[in-house]
Amino acid sequence: MFNRFSRNMNSRVDTNIYLLVIIALSVLVCYLQPKLIIPALIVVGVTYYFARRNFINKEIFFSSYLDNIIRNIERTNHFAVRKLDIGMAVFSKDGKLQWKNELFQQWVGKRNLEGKRPEEVLPLQPNAFEMLSVRDGEQVIQMEGRYYRMKYASVQTQEHVAKKDSLNTNSGLMIYLTDITDFELLRQKYTNEKLCLAYVRFDNYEEVTRGISETSIANLNGEINELLTKWASSNQGFICRMNKESCLVGFTQATVLDMMEDKFTILDRVREIRAGNKFAPTFSIGVACDGVTLEELIQNANKSLYMALGRGGDQAVVLKDKNTQFFGGTSTVVAKSTRVRARIVAQTIHEQMQQADRIFVMGHHNEDYDAIGATVGMAKLGLSLNKETYIVASPSNEYYNRIGEVLEHENIILSDNETKYFDIVVPEDEALRLVTPKSLLVIVDHHRASLSASKALLEAVKTRIIVDHHRRAEDIISNTVLLYLEPSSSSTSELVTELICYFDDGLEITPAEATALYAGMVLDTKNFAVQTGERTFEAAALLRRSGADPNLVRLLFKDDMGTVQARAKLIAEAKTPIPGLAISIMRNAVRETRSSVLAAQTADSLITVDGIAVGVAIVEYKDGYLGISARSDGSVNVQVIMEELGGGGHQTVAGVQIANKRAKDVEPQIIALAKKQLEERENNESNSVARC
Repeated sequence: MFNRFSRNMNSRVDTNIYLLVIIALSVLVCYLQPKLIIPALIVVGVTYYFARRNFINKEIFFSSYLDNIIRNIERTNHFAVRKLDIGMAVFSKDGKLQWKNELFQQWVGKRNLEGKRPEEVLPLQPNAFEMLSVRDGEQVIQMEGRYYRMKYASVQTQEHVAKKDSLNTNSGLMIYLTDITDFELLRQKYTNEKLCLAYVRFDNYEEVTRGISETSIANLNGEINELLTKWASSNQGFICRMNKESCLVGFTQATVLDMMEDKFTILDRVREIRAGNKFAPTFSIGVACDGVTLEELIQNANKSLYMALGRGGDQAVVLKDKNTQFFGGTSTVVAKSTRVRARIVAQTIHEQMQQADRIFVMGHHNEDYDAIGATVGMAKLGLSLNKETYIVASPSNEYYNRIGEVLEHENIILSDNETKYFDIVVPEDEALRLVTPKSLLVIVDHHRASLSASKALLEAVKTRIIVDHHRRAEDIISNTVLLYLEPSSSSTSELVTELICYFDDGLEITPAEATALYAGMVLDTKNFAVQTGERTFEAAALLRRSGADPNLVRLLFKDDMGTVQARAKLIAEAKTPIPGLAISIMRNAVRETRSSVLAAQTADSLITVDGIAVGVAIVEYKDGYLGISARSDGSVNVQVIMEELGGGGHQTVAGVQIANKRAKDVEPQIIALAKKQLEERENNESNSVARC
């Protein structure tokens, strides 16, 4: 079409040129022969007439030709709008439907759609028009049992303005619907039938089978095998036994979703097995549904299992759609009586410290007595090898200040071998200047980068060791040469005390070192009331024999009258939104260690009240941050609650700090999460009674 139009324009130009040439020649002839003026005018007139007639005919032809093309395009558009398998609708600037095609109305299945908003016509959330108008995109919706791909885009609409008799341009919304039911059902079938692998591990096999007869062990193994086999077969899965403590199980993803809905009740059923055993058996399950290849799927299942074990066992960890979800973990972690792992870890730390030229020991931000005791203990190991060792501390720490105050007030004289620890405590900037390529960083009492006393030092030192007693978090520090996580231990100070014993047979603990480690254990066990095991008391006994001073520790934990009164006020103002939960809120607090300690003490006190299983203290800081301390009497896992808010901790002790939030923003979520945990506890108790 465009070539023919171009030829028409060129023809018109050529005709004009020819006419000008004829006129020029006629003028020349008339100039030379004046008597030929009349014939020349006749020739020019005739030529102009035919040229003009020819041009008009061509214009009429091309006008008709273009009209035909436009009519064909309009017919095509009309056919596309009416007949193609795409539903279309246009919404004006105020979100009201202006136009739709027949297919759109047929798929929607409603009449009188004009003037309605998108959320009134389609299964969309309230105020959908405002959200869809911001950015073009697409999503899948379901109507009348069928699936549609909905594409949406903002369009410029024009409306007449009465007062000015002009057009006003605004942004409306265009929606396109495509029926993808067959594809979506096929995709769902593929997703539901996708293979998921689960590693199942018997957490406490040695503890459960200790002290019982071979017959009882055989009966126990038989009951567990029968339970696992029925579990796999009832869910259309397969099971492959690897050894007496672990197996590999395969399920479809649809089955895994059902298990997640049921909260992996297999964990509860296995704890009920009794075949002469004194301890309840527990399982850890690592499930993976993500993986392009079988090798990647197995690796992800293995990672999930390690995470479950690192969080204390007796739980299921599911990796699906690149998200990790946790189930179970309600039972108290039982410490293993064997110290084989502690001995191996101590030897590995010894080797790593021998290879390093400088050793840095770092706790979490705003170190408490457990972190301080652990840093002192790990620094002792480095100093015993005559290595250049430094303790990296947070600025203006309240606990360090309290230690100095007590030592000065009680006139306690430390030996030269004990005062050296004050000299090796350095701030972040000085530590960064001392870092070398062969430096070693020992991270104690935490395993998340966001909690480190110095994130810059964490990035600067590439050889890292973690020693911690908290349950493993999803965002654990990566690329470590050694990861020593023991959630069954009461404190990191307990772990470090054991490591000192196996690090060097001739290594002795001084009274000041023993007191620092003892204070850490007293803090995390609430004076040996929670999270204690036989190894806890054995470590405490060793520290007492080494000269740990309980009276000095008691002085460290004393509070001034203002703190006692503030804590009493918070306890008095606490409310119980649901049975079993107590919440107290401290407002307009200065962001310092004293405030977080006060919140922790308040939460500790709340769970001593009869009928309270969960105590939560919320601190609203003046700088916009929010601190939350949660405590449990052991029947509820507060770690799960705090993890939902971005924090972590233990089953009985957990917390989180959140930026740009107020208590009113998180309190409903805390209540809902606690209610869920309390209801699960009641259901478990009811099921146990019913089975009995």
